[in-house]
Amino acid sequence: MAFAIPVIVGAPIGYLTWSLVCKHVDYEVAKLCYNDIPTTQQDGSPLTTTEQLERYPARSLSASALGSVASFGILSKTMFPAHTRHRLFFAKAPPHANIRIETLKLGLELLVRSGVVFYGTAVGGAVTGRLAVAAGGHHQ
Repeated sequence: MAFAIPVIVGAPIGYLTWSLVCKHVDYEVAKLCYNDIPTTQQDGSPLTTTEQLERYPARSLSASALGSVASFGILSKTMFPAHTRHRLFFAKAPPHANIRIETLKLGLELLVRSGVVFYGTAVGGAVTGRLAVAAGGHHQ
């Protein structure tokens, strides 16, 4: 139960935030690659991000997957070197330290480092997928 509740609650939140980061980065990179796509509808109202992304060529899913896997590996090695893994998971607390404060500090550090890897993977996939299409000369 201690494992199931965080997974049940965290998985949808993680997926939604990961996909939002990926969509936003994809949109920003697409704007840099293609500058001739209209941003307003025919009646003058602005297009949403999703509607604007539909007007760009679709990004390469295979390049996105490859970029995500590569950035996951690079960011994991960068954010969790051996000494950091040991300190976060196996090292003892300093003598006379408040164990609650030490646990809170280590938990927040783990959360930040994991977030960098998790969302950095979304950024890496979005960028490589969009640049693979733009470099291929598939302009509209």
